[in-house]
Amino acid sequence: MKLKKVVTIFGAGSWGTAIAKNISRNGYMVHLWAKEKEVVDSITKFRENRVYLPGIKLPSLIIPTLSLDKVLFKSDFLIFSIPTQFIRESLSAMKNMISKDSILINTSKGIEQSSMKPIFSIFKDTLPRVSKRYVTISGPSFAYDVASGLPTSVTLAASNSLLLPVAMKIFENQNFKTYTSKDIVGVELGGSLKNVIAIGAGILDGIKSSESTKAAFITRGLNEIKILSKFLGAKNDTFMGLSGIGDLMLTAYGEQSRNRSLGFNVGKGKKIKTILSSSKTVAEGFYTSKAIYELTKKYKIHSPIIESIYKILYRNSNPSNIVKNLLKNDGIVLSLIHI
Repeated sequence: MKLKKVVTIFGAGSWGTAIAKNISRNGYMVHLWAKEKEVVDSITKFRENRVYLPGIKLPSLIIPTLSLDKVLFKSDFLIFSIPTQFIRESLSAMKNMISKDSILINTSKGIEQSSMKPIFSIFKDTLPRVSKRYVTISGPSFAYDVASGLPTSVTLAASNSLLLPVAMKIFENQNFKTYTSKDIVGVELGGSLKNVIAIGAGILDGIKSSESTKAAFITRGLNEIKILSKFLGAKNDTFMGLSGIGDLMLTAYGEQSRNRSLGFNVGKGKKIKTILSSSKTVAEGFYTSKAIYELTKKYKIHSPIIESIYKILYRNSNPSNIVKNLLKNDGIVLSLIHI
């Protein structure tokens, strides 16, 4: 496949903007679609997304736009950095303009709350014959690190392996390394479900729990993720890589983590509605926590950690209950033996 030196990114939040900056380093012109006029104005006037990624200068190769103009859909690669809960709505609005030959790359992480489906399933529901032209990217990567050109490694996954070397050419440079996988389900679930565990890790920090407790919590949380993901079709080995334990460790411990920060504020006693309303960015784990709690009930999976996070976020359970649930041993280790 001969590449055009033009790509389109839908979504100009911190992550979409960081991806645009990284791709522009490889000489690509990037159409960056934003929903907010203030974002487009900021990039146009200051060459900086002062709304979502302040302090990062953006080159002239990045062209911001508010309009879903036809020119955006002429790129060979359409990259989606839209919050998970709005992907279905966005795809529905765009589907008549998306060429059947375009390669679609997802960079978002989450589970749709209403359907309890991962992002790949949303694409399959909305667009015809998408499986052979779909790629997802996930792994331990903060927007500021990527935008600043700091060394970062992620996973690219596609069921059509021919897409992987082509996608690598767009993203890879001396400070951005990609590894490949055919396990789309596992890569997306790893990036989505770890956000929930990271919220729990933040809660533990907020209530001033010990590092020992936090390490046990994250380990047990990873076990619950693996058990649920097996029911959803993921490969167990995927969770031992960048898009699994790598992303979990960064999000659970990193100071830039939105999900850890949300949990930390909950642990400090702040109301969840206040936390959500005061932030411009989306902590996907809040929405994913409800979806995966319902999935564990659907598949009758004993998941005390997932359940405790859900109840703290949605049923006003006391944050200290997260430690009590950690100490419940019943069923978890035995379940792992059969994975």
